[in-house]
Amino acid sequence: MVLEGLFPAQCIGCAVRGTALCGECRTELPYLPEGLCPRCAAWRGPRGVCAGCRRLAPGLRVVRAAFAYRGAARTAVLTLKFKSGRYLAPLMGELLREQLKARPLHADLVVPVPLAPQRLRERGFNQALLLAEEVARAVRGTVLPEALRRADRPAQQTLPAAARLVNLQGAFSCSRPADVQNRRILLVDDVVTTGATVSACTGALAEAGAARVSALAFARDL
Repeated sequence: MVLEGLFPAQCIGCAVRGTALCGECRTELPYLPEGLCPRCAAWRGPRGVCAGCRRLAPGLRVVRAAFAYRGAARTAVLTLKFKSGRYLAPLMGELLREQLKARPLHADLVVPVPLAPQRLRERGFNQALLLAEEVARAVRGTVLPEALRRADRPAQQTLPAAARLVNLQGAFSCSRPADVQNRRILLVDDVVTTGATVSACTGALAEAGAARVSALAFARDL
């Protein structure tokens, strides 16, 4: 495309022009470390107590992510969302598929975490849908873009952790209950922080009769 020729891709690690991720920065990506909780992908506290799991909806089977939300991974998420970084979706999808190859997940349906209508109009695309389309084949699932609806609420990143759960109460509803009933669902988002968003989505899907819900994100805030 003309614009790509005028403004070539920029490495998310070192900002060199001409590639979305240079070879050297690829070796320095902040993969999630060992020792995290196998269910919520967060650090366990003393004596193995996991605060992350306590924040998740009971019906959410597992949260998976490829990277810690820092460094080049954080840059990728922020560029994708806020800096017209749609060109990063294939790269981020490739990196997620690598993780799925090492630790497979299977689902009947792949459901992107939806944006609120106002946010979708402002951004023009849903970054979670771009990533869902990238990983659907790897999990042998079908993308169902409109499975969930999201009401307009204050952006989660503007709120402290304690307010995020309250902000999302009743924010999500399942618009395709017949399609999700008794199906294995994989929720896809760009980043998981407190887990409030994927938990609220899980509640709506479970209420509609989903058999199992898992979540996959590009990055996890530790």
